[in-house]
Amino acid sequence: MGKKDIIAAIDIGSSKVVALIAIVEDGGINIVGIGQHPSNGVSKGQIINIDKTTNDIQEAMNSATLMAGVKFTRLYVGIGGGHIETITSKGMVAIQRGNIPITKEDVGRVIEQAKAIAIPTDREISHIIPQEFKVNEEIETNDPIGMTGIRLEGNIKIITSSSYSVQNIKRCIEKAHLKNAIYVVNPIASAYATFDENEKKMGAIMLDIGAETTSIVIYEKGNLRYVGVVEIGGEFITKDIVYGLNTTRENAENFKINYGCARLDMVDDNEIIEVPGVSGRAPRKISKQEFIQIIEPRTREILELAYAKIIKESDVPIDRIGAGLILTGGTANLPGISELGEDIFNLRGRIGNPMGVSGIGENIYDPAFSTSVGLIKYAVTEEGTSESSRGMSRPQEGWIKKIFDWLKDI
Repeated sequence: MGKKDIIAAIDIGSSKVVALIAIVEDGGINIVGIGQHPSNGVSKGQIINIDKTTNDIQEAMNSATLMAGVKFTRLYVGIGGGHIETITSKGMVAIQRGNIPITKEDVGRVIEQAKAIAIPTDREISHIIPQEFKVNEEIETNDPIGMTGIRLEGNIKIITSSSYSVQNIKRCIEKAHLKNAIYVVNPIASAYATFDENEKKMGAIMLDIGAETTSIVIYEKGNLRYVGVVEIGGEFITKDIVYGLNTTRENAENFKINYGCARLDMVDDNEIIEVPGVSGRAPRKISKQEFIQIIEPRTREILELAYAKIIKESDVPIDRIGAGLILTGGTANLPGISELGEDIFNLRGRIGNPMGVSGIGENIYDPAFSTSVGLIKYAVTEEGTSESSRGMSRPQEGWIKKIFDWLKDI
């Protein structure tokens, strides 16, 4: 990437499609265009109507382009849905050159062997993420290049996606007359927007709670260890309010935003709210505590399902998470959700606002924009990435950059 680059990102969510355009200059990221459109063809993060989603993408991108007043040179698109999974694999090669040090080619051979595992025909590799290496079965290191040994082993994480889901996204992007897109799974994008380097080293869990899915990312010792998705999100809370208050979805969403809270013990006993009547019926008054009794159980369920998935699938024990819990996505704006997360995970919590960007308005710092901002930050971190190297995620800098540069060359 040169001194100045113009990058676009598209986040195709269950509730809305977001398009961002950013000017990247001398390492700084300036968001110059934002476009949003209600999502009419997506359910639980996956496309269920090609034409409607194509139209939503076009509308969002047209708005962002009109606001930005510039043409983008690269496009990054998020992949969402509960089909995203993490696989752990190992590779081992012999080093038969006497005292000649281990090279990046040797590391590349280990990675190539580790990723040569059987993947079901209906799935594809979205990202390959190297972990630790071991020299001569005894010395563990993140950077084996330059060391001497006769045997090199390495662990990698392979993030896979449903081939059909990815093809549906690509079809919508192509029908929207957008070309040369690079595809990134949403959880990894959100992590690029919300984690800082200390949290990656100390260990942290991110939950990106969207409308109908909750994405999970775990970092530990500077490495991305786990990516997963639970098919439940903030829209389930809204639906509970619809039924609990016998009101419209629009009223329910407004009530969630204006009066919602994730914990009953944080609500004033005496506060009263008025529920508008529907179809000519008179409004009625209820206590705010009665309202929160609708919200808290579902919010707790979302967090508990994410916790259970981590315990079942992740190889990182919760007690090795030193930095705590990060909550992002639109539902992270619900007051008290960080405190509720602390109770369930027994970790210190914080709200994950997008970091490391500047630009128009305050929207880009809202947790609801973590995925779209993260796609831009991913593009900047993946400096020089092309379509031919898609899927090479680079969560670490330094020596790992050399490996990916070498893999691109071959």
